[in-house]
Amino acid sequence: MVFTFSNTLLMTNTPPIVARSKKQRKNLMQSGEILSFTTILNPPAGFPKGGRRIALIALEDGTNVIGCVAGNAPISIGQSVRPRMRLARINKAGLRLYEAMYEPVVTIGKIMKKEFPGYIIALTGPSGVGKTTINGLLNKAFSDYVQHVPILTTRKRKMQDKDEYKYVSVEKFLELKKKGEIISATEIPSRSEMRWYGYRASDIQKIWNVGKIPTVVTEIHLLKDLSKHYGRRSILSCGLLPPGKSKRAMLSQLLHRLRKRGRDSEESIQDRIKNAEKDLKFFDQRNDLFDHILVNEDLNAVIEKLKGYILKLSKANSY
Repeated sequence: MVFTFSNTLLMTNTPPIVARSKKQRKNLMQSGEILSFTTILNPPAGFPKGGRRIALIALEDGTNVIGCVAGNAPISIGQSVRPRMRLARINKAGLRLYEAMYEPVVTIGKIMKKEFPGYIIALTGPSGVGKTTINGLLNKAFSDYVQHVPILTTRKRKMQDKDEYKYVSVEKFLELKKKGEIISATEIPSRSEMRWYGYRASDIQKIWNVGKIPTVVTEIHLLKDLSKHYGRRSILSCGLLPPGKSKRAMLSQLLHRLRKRGRDSEESIQDRIKNAEKDLKFFDQRNDLFDHILVNEDLNAVIEKLKGYILKLSKANSY
């Protein structure tokens, strides 16, 4: 049985600790890629003497962890690594402590580097927070730099819809998903229809091909899928929140906005508020997936901040 302390595993037999340890160990035992690294020349007492290479690693599920990198071969940012467990040390009580370690993936003496595909700007937040409005303003004001990626959906067309959606049947959507053409997908609960949403890799690639940055409107699952498919480094993730000092106040703001815009039935609004509660929890649970959190109280201020991010990414793309 195991007890987890950071990345270290200690022998014990407490059932709750065993369950948490197994879960953490499973999370750690994923392949990933190196985001940054350093060498610790003077390890703490009880650890082997000599330098220890520590890296920030983006795992397959989009989370970032800090772990030791095995061996002495050169490593680099973007390099793929795979996990293994090893005995770290034996403490004074004779207990064995294990740690998750990551081995660089090499082939024929050369480092395998995952090609960086490009940047994507993701706007994530609960329904009613203003994602679509902000995305539209960005694409209108900075059309030389960014371009909206249309989202495939199985929901019915609404009068207020513009060019943000491409409509397909449920059967067609699931077929594209099975073929791997849709690389980010989610089904949002609704009492009136089956609502799938997703992004196609080909639509994103077309925008990169013309030298622009794709912008996407996402939620929990769409953001996680994009981070997993393209790598966390590719996603400039901006979380959007309504004003309010508490979750209750924020939900009240969303309810007011949804009713004010007059686009949805009361039944649909209640569904959206229920989904929004889950979205707000996601901001706390997976803050590693966000680069910036923006409160949409002053629309002009939000656009101005996003403008700075766009110009910075465009400059980086030019090198």
